[in-house]
Amino acid sequence: MTLRRAHWAALLVLATLVVLAGCSGLGRSAPPEPPALDNDRVALGWHFRFVSEWQPGQGPERLRPALADGVLYAAYSNGDVVALDRNDGRVLWRAEYEPWQAGVTAYEGQLYLVSKTGDLKILDASDGSLVQSSDLNLSTLAAPSVSDGQVALLGRDGSLRLWDTSSETWVWIYDSEQPGLTLHGQAQPLIVGDQVIAGFANGRLAAFSLRNGDLLWAHRLSDPRGSTDLQRLVDVDMQPLLVDGRLYAGGYEGRLVEVSAQSGEIGWQQQKSVTASMATDGRSLFVADQSGEIIAFDLSNKGERWRQQGYRGRPITGLGVTDGRLIVTDRRGYVHVLDTNDGETVGRLDFSGRDYFTVPPVTDSERFYVQSMRGLIVTGRERPAQR
Repeated sequence: MTLRRAHWAALLVLATLVVLAGCSGLGRSAPPEPPALDNDRVALGWHFRFVSEWQPGQGPERLRPALADGVLYAAYSNGDVVALDRNDGRVLWRAEYEPWQAGVTAYEGQLYLVSKTGDLKILDASDGSLVQSSDLNLSTLAAPSVSDGQVALLGRDGSLRLWDTSSETWVWIYDSEQPGLTLHGQAQPLIVGDQVIAGFANGRLAAFSLRNGDLLWAHRLSDPRGSTDLQRLVDVDMQPLLVDGRLYAGGYEGRLVEVSAQSGEIGWQQQKSVTASMATDGRSLFVADQSGEIIAFDLSNKGERWRQQGYRGRPITGLGVTDGRLIVTDRRGYVHVLDTNDGETVGRLDFSGRDYFTVPPVTDSERFYVQSMRGLIVTGRERPAQR
């Protein structure tokens, strides 16, 4: 069910409150300044800008770059797509299409994006040329998930759908109950073997058969409370994180859970409101809760390894891990770099007042890449500590 027209004004009010409050109780005060740094060990690396001058209303929305085979692929809302060398930011190719609303997904030498008119575009990753265009008539903010010619998409109407690129038809469609008001997001579905796993705006995390769309298991991570749509927000607004066959997911005003991807059995859980993407280095699970606290849980026993409270009240949008560092983005235009061992802040990139970040960072073993709302892609490098 689509949002009723009467709720659009409330949605805009909510988006404003979330930005101002950093999702910390949806208050009205501006977030505190981030912790001071005595020795900033992070320097700006290469950067790329899609547009020379940003205009209000322009932006990548939820367009997150994709990294594959040493190349960073990124798109912007104006229809541009670019391939950049991950080491130096050199432009390998650039192509222009119609405006985008979702992507980028890289899979086996191809790129998958959804245009604002609802077309699924498949591009050749080697040169950006068009391989296939299909009219899906679907509005989505979530990047597609792809496996062997089948594309899973989560619609803004609450539907989860599987598209077959060979026959250019829907294999199956699952319609979820859509609440009157949702967060302005949508998490990318996750394909794990013969399952599609997705979080929904009604607070449920569910797994479906890739073959026929049968519901395999489902859990409610958040329960509606209160009498108004705003009070009853329960979004599961992040892609589940898969670690050794176990899924980690959380919901707004709900709980953080560990779930067996195969059986759906919950192994560990705790009450925690989570909306930003999580990250792992294989040893720890890194979570930013609704208040802005950043917590590292030991994956072996689920005990708390450390807790960083210096970012309480800040609107954190995502986490990523690279080379012993936790990368934290926020809507105020900061990229914070924390030590994964103890949570101490070791560096920061500051674009506050000029730009802001709405999507999680992309990382590899050496560096991080972050796309901003104004079309800027930045990388960071660590410099030696001062003596």
